[in-house]
Amino acid sequence: MQYDYIIIGAGMGGLSAANFLAKYNKRVLVLEKHNIPGGLVTSFSRKGVHFDLGIHGLYELKEGQAIPQFMEFWNAPQVEVEPLSGDLKCFIDGKEYDFEHGKVRESFLMQFPKNKDDVNNVFDMMETINSEMFSGTEAPEPPYDMNLLQLIKFGIRTKKQRPTFMKYGNKDAYKVLDSFTSSEDLKTAIYSKSPYPMVFMSFAYQWGVYGKNYYPLNGMQAIPDAAVEGLRRLGGELKLNTEVTDIMVKDGQAYGVKTQDGSEYHGAVISNASPQFTYEWMTDAAEKEKMIKAISKRKIFEPVAALFMSLDENKYDLNNLEGISILSKKDYRVSTEEYTPETAPIVINIYPKREGDKFRSLVALVPISYEYHNEWETEAGGNRGEKYKKLKKQVEEILLERIGKHMGRDFIDAVSYYELSTPVTYERYTYSKNGSFMGWSATQSEYGKYLKQRTDIKELYLVGQWVFPGFGVAGVMASGYYLAKEILKGEGIDLKKDFTEYFTSDRL
Repeated sequence: MQYDYIIIGAGMGGLSAANFLAKYNKRVLVLEKHNIPGGLVTSFSRKGVHFDLGIHGLYELKEGQAIPQFMEFWNAPQVEVEPLSGDLKCFIDGKEYDFEHGKVRESFLMQFPKNKDDVNNVFDMMETINSEMFSGTEAPEPPYDMNLLQLIKFGIRTKKQRPTFMKYGNKDAYKVLDSFTSSEDLKTAIYSKSPYPMVFMSFAYQWGVYGKNYYPLNGMQAIPDAAVEGLRRLGGELKLNTEVTDIMVKDGQAYGVKTQDGSEYHGAVISNASPQFTYEWMTDAAEKEKMIKAISKRKIFEPVAALFMSLDENKYDLNNLEGISILSKKDYRVSTEEYTPETAPIVINIYPKREGDKFRSLVALVPISYEYHNEWETEAGGNRGEKYKKLKKQVEEILLERIGKHMGRDFIDAVSYYELSTPVTYERYTYSKNGSFMGWSATQSEYGKYLKQRTDIKELYLVGQWVFPGFGVAGVMASGYYLAKEILKGEGIDLKKDFTEYFTSDRL
């Protein structure tokens, strides 16, 4: 069967590219190995409670932001949302700190009365970084599209327009925090919002949008479902339960894929899977080896284990809590490889109660490495059997005990159901290498080193969190925009101009 573009994976990057191309009358087919679209932006139910994979809220769901604009441009249904307005509770070595939404700085000043100047300096700096990041409305051009002169001009302009961002935003968080305060508790509290080694702008953003995020009324699954409906309206196709096993390459050009059931689909190929898997599927052995080697030394963002819990609020009152974090001083200096279930930070996201659900959905995110216990007791042939299940059960009990130690026995007694997903689980379900949920490492030495959408193989493209502009749902969807813009440019179509004019004329 012949198509213009065959897209591997119905994650948000793949669905975005599919919609943009289908809007310009390209014959597009999306192949998804699972029975639902969305990749990391999916929901599932257990024991009558709906869970999301770990994404809690999104600022970019706000009216006028990227996600609603993309949906409108595709003629997809808009996603109905509600604002998140809960508070945060943070335990640092057992000591409790509370932060009220809408009053973050005030809460920090109240919690750290001896470090008021440090608090104000840190929040002044974070607010300036956010202001500089969001200044201007022009979508950035991929750096690999710029010539040397353009890159130099871009660098000079960025330093001039975003001095605080350039001075602090792209540095490792622990370096910036160390330079602003000597209070280990204060540094750890700021780090608690997202306890992974990252550049500081990630934390400025997290605290900047806290209290301003939105959640889909029907869960995160509503986002890919809307994109799929947009694709259907544009004439594109989606096949679920269809796993790709080979990307067919001949004479340096991709010309289609084979699936597990033996079917072949011909056309240019766009992969929403991580490049490590994408290259493994290529039938050209020499090119495969060369391309895998080229990325072999790149560092991948830390994975996550997720403990899904349903909580009976008749037994435990959450008191408007939106999140709970449990961590130790100096965790902001520790790498994920050093953590064990006994020592890893725990961040619990508390979700709005879905209509029809009896209990409340909570997801505890825990940075435990992919390699833990020999890749979580993987057996010969890649099988994970009783040893894997036994280890998962042990980790579940350790995490619950640690949570109960801080939240009290009543909290644990109110947990009606729990189940652990490991980084191995995330990799198996999403084809994200090592279970990474943010692509490449976001530390100072690695941040921004994204791959191009276009590979060394003709008619083989990449989309998603591993390519420009990087991680985050809006970023991943933007990767589909940038890919489509590059592809359509070869036909004289200016997607950027069309997209800009669509919203400019719509508002006149």
